[in-house]
Amino acid sequence: MPEDVTFTVSELNRTISGALEEAFPGEIWVRGEIQQYHVSRNQHTYFELVEKDPRRDQPLATLRVALFRQQRPAVNRALKEVPGVRLGDGAEVRLRARVDFWPPAGRLQLVMTGIDPVFTIGKLAADRERVLRALAADGLLRRNGALPLALVPLRVGLVASQGSAAYHDFIETLSASGYAFRVAVADVRVQGAAASRRLVYGLRRLAQLDVDVVVLVRGGGPRSDLAPYDTELVARTIAEMPVPVITGIGHEVDRTVADEVAHTYCKTPTACATTLVEQVAKFAADLDRAAHRVVLRARAATALANREIAEIARRIRRAAPGALAVEAESLDECARQVVRRARRVVEHSDRRLTGHQEMVVRAARRATRDAERQLQLRERRIAVAGRRLARSAALHVDNLDARLRALDPRGVLDRGYTITRAADGAVVKRAGVVSPGTLLVTEFADGTATSRVERVESRNEEDAGG
Repeated sequence: MPEDVTFTVSELNRTISGALEEAFPGEIWVRGEIQQYHVSRNQHTYFELVEKDPRRDQPLATLRVALFRQQRPAVNRALKEVPGVRLGDGAEVRLRARVDFWPPAGRLQLVMTGIDPVFTIGKLAADRERVLRALAADGLLRRNGALPLALVPLRVGLVASQGSAAYHDFIETLSASGYAFRVAVADVRVQGAAASRRLVYGLRRLAQLDVDVVVLVRGGGPRSDLAPYDTELVARTIAEMPVPVITGIGHEVDRTVADEVAHTYCKTPTACATTLVEQVAKFAADLDRAAHRVVLRARAATALANREIAEIARRIRRAAPGALAVEAESLDECARQVVRRARRVVEHSDRRLTGHQEMVVRAARRATRDAERQLQLRERRIAVAGRRLARSAALHVDNLDARLRALDPRGVLDRGYTITRAADGAVVKRAGVVSPGTLLVTEFADGTATSRVERVESRNEEDAGG
């Protein structure tokens, strides 16, 4: 083909379609996992066929598949020949189809015309055996089964699709029991491509709660719908749960890997609820029997004790008169002894009290006489000291009076001296403190004289001038 040839889009699409028809002239078989399964309003079915990386569970390749309603009856007949297989998300299938390229949209797809249901059943069985061998090698098949189931498992964790028939069957059975069950629900979709991861999420969420048991339930359905319960991821999560796990997946023919690794396997959700109710009822019955045995033993012990008490009472009644007489005589003797001892004690106390009284009187008299002598002696000493102090004080007063008279200025005036004061009454002691015109008052022994200074002559000034 020349390199410069240019195609229109429709020409290229027709060319591709023709090339595919030449490469795949007839129908082929293709295997993979169904995802995004849905039925349109015109009853055509569409889904994606996915090849996954087995190590990482991630898609390696994807093809769009169409199952038109004209081919659906043939596919359904093939599925009925091998019960347990149904088309849906997560199913591993081997289907017959023709490669189709639709030029108007440039879309490659497979047009499904048939299916090999034996392949799906065989693939499920092979995967199941592989998972069971891996779990057995790691010692996980009975790990959860070794956990003890609580005697009264009233706190229940439930992994189910809330609102489903399985959910209602389980809850209604518990409610009808009359016991106080408390159910924590992890609402998850139990079908589809991500069903196994959703189941693991629900289990791990309930493992964090304070529950006695976790129950995993779903309704019945074809074997292919149970593929999420055969996955190693779900099985290992159940094995590692800290509380017992009870499964009721609702498939009475086959047991899933989840059933094998769980603590207890039940055929239906109702059977799971019945197992829990029976466990609680057994505990209640055991408790009733124990209580009944306690009552019987208590009654027997009470009857025996009553007989023993009655016998003791009879013995007491027979022995009481003699014992009372002996005790009364003993009591009378004790009373007489007490009276005699009390009299002796009182007499002895009276004698001691009389002796002590006489001693106190004598001591009081001696103390009184001594105190009177001491008082008289102190009175004499105080009188003598008082007279001595009075004479000393009178002499001191006379001395002070003489000194006061000697210092009295009037005595100086009587000897011819005078006292000169300024107009304000201050004594003038030096000539230097007055000046001409100053008014002075001179005090004599017999009166005063007022004068005015005409001239001041200071000896200090004359000495300084000379």
